[in-house]
Order: sequence, then structure tokens, then C-alpha cells
Amino acid sequence: MDQHLVVFREVAERKSFSRTAEALHMSQPAVSQYIASLEKELGVRLLERSNKFVEMNKAGEIVYKYAQEILRNYDQMQILVSDLKNDPSGELKIGASYTIGEYLLPKILARLQERYPQIVPEITIGNTDEIGTKLLHHEIDIGLIEGNYSHHQFSEEQFASDQMYIIAGEGTSLQIDGQASIEDLEKETWIIREEGSGTRKVVEDFLDMHHIKPKRMLTFGSTQTIKEGVESGLGISLLSSLTFAKEIELGRIQKLSVDGTPIQRKFSIIKNYHEFHPKALDVFENLVKQI
Repeated sequence: MDQHLVVFREVAERKSFSRTAEALHMSQPAVSQYIASLEKELGVRLLERSNKFVEMNKAGEIVYKYAQEILRNYDQMQILVSDLKNDPSGELKIGASYTIGEYLLPKILARLQERYPQIVPEITIGNTDEIGTKLLHHEIDIGLIEGNYSHHQFSEEQFASDQMYIIAGEGTSLQIDGQASIEDLEKETWIIREEGSGTRKVVEDFLDMHHIKPKRMLTFGSTQTIKEGVESGLGISLLSSLTFAKEIELGRIQKLSVDGTPIQRKFSIIKNYHEFHPKALDVFENLVKQI
């Protein structure tokens, strides 16, 4: 592995010679020497320096892009060679959308650690769009998402299905055992997730399909906050049954009987096409499919 590229990548990301020296356990003059050597080899200046900042110029941005790819390929090569003679091991970067990450993934990870303790999972939780973007940029190795995230670079495979219900607080005036009408739903405040969320997309599709125009809509950034809002009587929502099982059991949330519900949606695995996948990723994917 070319140490010059390692040092350059760290300086580019940290925008500091001193912070790079600290991170790589090197002296600051040694960091400067590596950068000067790389610039001399390429015959061009890569970084603009001042007393206050270090920034990449256009040439630096080009080198940084390829350095990331070279170093990522080197790491992948090491993993794949190690896989030939060892049990699954090493770091596995997993991305999951919120419903999956908060309500399904912990059980899968517990099973993963029980069977393959040498695998070290690194977890990123975000909405569906965020997970898709991170996979596209190779910031994660595999993504578990709600709904769809289509891209020509990805393969996508359903691993589970989900049911979504309209829910209300215990003291709601809406009919719980009877049928809530479209007119009833339009009179309510709807609490929904942020843009880019798979759950929000289902809500928007449902409202459009049934020509529902709520009198008021509130946007919250997490499912937990939405549930607390529903419990307090702030409004109604449409959520996965996975997310409110405990609240139903405790009588804090009620499912409404509404035409067109429950709504079925899929949970999917997304991966990058045409890449060698380490054993750690394969065994994790198999555990996900066993759910």
C-alpha cells in the first residue's frame, strides 16, 4: 500500500497537517515530507496551504478521488485473500433505514455476533435515500431499506414484508372498532416522517390514492417522536406494525380500521453490482434472509 496516498487522504479529509500527524502517529514534518514527495512525483501542487487552512485544489481533488478508490480496492484485496484461508472476519459496514435499523437489525446482529464473533459490524442508520446514497459512494457495504431505491449500480432483493396501519392515541374520537371514513381522516392532523423516508413515501402514496387532504401535517424526524405525538393526542400517523407493538400491548396506541389498510410494503437488501463480496457480507446477508 502506498503510504503517500494514505497520508494525502488524511490531510485532505482533516484539512490539517497536525491532525493528520496525530491520527497516523507520525511527526508533522514527516507528513509534510510525504505530501511534498507526492507532489514532486506528480509534478503538480495538490494542496493550498495557509496559516489557517489546508484545502485541495483541482489537481488535489482528482488525486483524492483516485486515492480513495485505490485504497478501498487494496483493503478489499486483503479481505478477499484472507477469506481464502480464514473464517469470516473483519469490519462490515451495514446501512439500514430507520424501521429496519431500530426494530429488526438488533436481533440480526445478535445472531451474527453469536455465530461469527470475528465479524465487527459498523452500523449506519438513516432514511432510505441516505442509505442508498451511502452505498452508491461506497461508504457502506450493504443496505437494508424500506421500499425501493433503484439504481443501475445496485442489485435489490426483497427479504421480508411489512404491514402498515393508521394509528391514533387511546383517547381519540375516531372509531377504533368501526370504520374511519375519509372525511374523518381529513379532519385530523397527520404526523409524518421527513423527505427521503420510505415510510413517508408510503404515506404520500396512500393520501394521493384516496384523495385525502389533511387539514394539517407535521413532519418529525424519527418514528419514536411520531409515536409519542400520537400517544399524546397530537395527531394520527401511518406506521409499520413493527414499530408500535409495545404501545398496542400497553393500550397507548390504537389501530384504526380504514379501507386500504393494512398496507403491504417490502424490506429489501441492496448491494453494489459486479463487486467481490467478502465472506462477512455473505454470511450477514444469509442471516438477514432467514428472518
